[in-house]
Amino acid sequence: MKHDRRPVHAAAPAGPLPDLSEFQLRDTDATDLFGVFLAVHALPGAILLLHATVGCKFKTQLQLVGHDRVRESHNQRLWTGLDDVDLIAGSGRRLVEFARTWYDRRKPFLFVVATTTPIELSGMDVDAAVEDLRAAVPCPVLLIRTPGWSGSPWRGYRRATTAVASLLPWAARPPDPAAVAIAGYVFDRFEADHAANLAELKRMLVGAGLRLAGTLFSGADLESLADAASAATVVALPCAHAAVPDLSAAAGPGRTVVAADLPVGVRGSAAFLRAVASAAGVPAARVEEAASRDAAAASRRMEPAASRLRGASAALFLATPTAAAVHAFLDELGVTTRLVCLTDGEEADPDAFRRAAERMGVRHAGAASPGPGPGAAPAPEVLANPSRDGALDALDRVRRGGGPVPLVVGSSVQQAALRAEGTPVVVLGYPATTRHFVHPVPWMGFAGAPALAQRFLDAATVNLAF
Repeated sequence: MKHDRRPVHAAAPAGPLPDLSEFQLRDTDATDLFGVFLAVHALPGAILLLHATVGCKFKTQLQLVGHDRVRESHNQRLWTGLDDVDLIAGSGRRLVEFARTWYDRRKPFLFVVATTTPIELSGMDVDAAVEDLRAAVPCPVLLIRTPGWSGSPWRGYRRATTAVASLLPWAARPPDPAAVAIAGYVFDRFEADHAANLAELKRMLVGAGLRLAGTLFSGADLESLADAASAATVVALPCAHAAVPDLSAAAGPGRTVVAADLPVGVRGSAAFLRAVASAAGVPAARVEEAASRDAAAASRRMEPAASRLRGASAALFLATPTAAAVHAFLDELGVTTRLVCLTDGEEADPDAFRRAAERMGVRHAGAASPGPGPGAAPAPEVLANPSRDGALDALDRVRRGGGPVPLVVGSSVQQAALRAEGTPVVVLGYPATTRHFVHPVPWMGFAGAPALAQRFLDAATVNLAF
């Protein structure tokens, strides 16, 4: 079905229209601030103190309200509400007095001070005000500058992750060789899908003789996260890959920080387990025994879905790391990914997508160093941060050129756009306002492979003849 979103003109323009694609809406128009907001939401007892001017702050909160139906976010964000006088006279005193008042009311474990564009442009000495605040309240205070002209939610989440990691008692906890901490898990809601993912990662590590000491973030408060500092191995998931040097500096000597891809599908989960266990010094034989056992069980359970999906086509509208992991899993199921729209704003990276997919076993036709998969797959068309309209136009073009695409994986954005034509969407990305979990259903790890294959089958059944 063709999506005609062209504007209607009363008369033909005298010349060529200017290119306004830069200003079209995208899946991700938010910057670092929203990522910091998500991270604080994942930390019970923390408060995001937004040092900002007067204006509506509820719009971004409502985005999270629709996404997380278990835990509300309103009481974890406060704002100073500066006016013109504050901007002229200086806002440091307002920040300190406001925070002290709210500390007495809420007794938070942590204050995270975030700035906004007007504050950054005004040249205020926020650092000095935050130092005064640290002396005025007994809880830790972090300052994360978040001007609105750069960044992405993923970068903001990563910055919050490294900032909180610096507060953990690494120096006071001797590294336990059997303990593993995870950094960069994007915990964006307190629903049972995340609980199931984290339980599966814990189970996988136990099978390899390891224990999960803590995850940044997992819905645990700052006090509970302290045990993460006992880990001798810190696993940086893709959201935290760029922060490996910062995590290494925070953890200090005697600890190893290893980057790993998302554990999605059987191959992706096995690759994750091997990477973590190798960094932790677990004998390869033990790892292979655990991985082989879990892989065989997962493969048996998902084969009924795989046998029906095999030969189908898919389109993905996801952030780069998730898109790579899902693409690799679809390749494992025998599904051809024909279109990938990377939706993570300035973090969108087609080369990183291809490299990650190949690490998880995809052999792209024409790749210089194909992975260990069974056969070369045609490389999908990959678009970095397209507009919403541009992404849907690309889907129309792919359909016209190569036939139906019965499986679409994205967010509630694509679900809303494709609902009228009857195309079902597997909602896996943010936002997921129409997909909620009250029962634990993982999509990561070996247990997540058959569960995710089931979701793919349910969606594709509408368009596939069995």
